[in-house]
Amino acid sequence: MTGEALRTTFENYLAAFAESSTTEQERLLRLSLAEDVLFTNPGVEGRGLDNLLAHIAGFQSKFPGGYFRINWFLHQHGQLLSEWTQYNRDGSEFVTAYSFARSNDEGRLAHLAGFWKSLPSIPQLTDHD
Repeated sequence: MTGEALRTTFENYLAAFAESSTTEQERLLRLSLAEDVLFTNPGVEGRGLDNLLAHIAGFQSKFPGGYFRINWFLHQHGQLLSEWTQYNRDGSEFVTAYSFARSNDEGRLAHLAGFWKSLPSIPQLTDHD
């Protein structure tokens, strides 16, 4: 798998978090992840696309309109290491963190691990946000 293909796969995964349509979230995940993907971060450990879709639904409820941008991306032998920033709907930065991922023989991500020190407090959402 080329570095460009691996980056596109990772970008599709991140893009699923920004989508409000569950149909589009699932489409992006099926393009980029193994069916039995293992995903972890400091607060979550899960396996499988259905569980990841539920995780994304929780993300969308906490961070409506939230999205990610890659700051840098390294790759080798079907693995990646990336720094990314999560942005709020208004474009303000929420947190910068890191991900490691490993792809399978089909070029889909089979293991994802996110790392960050601590999260800022979540702002209160109001009806006009």
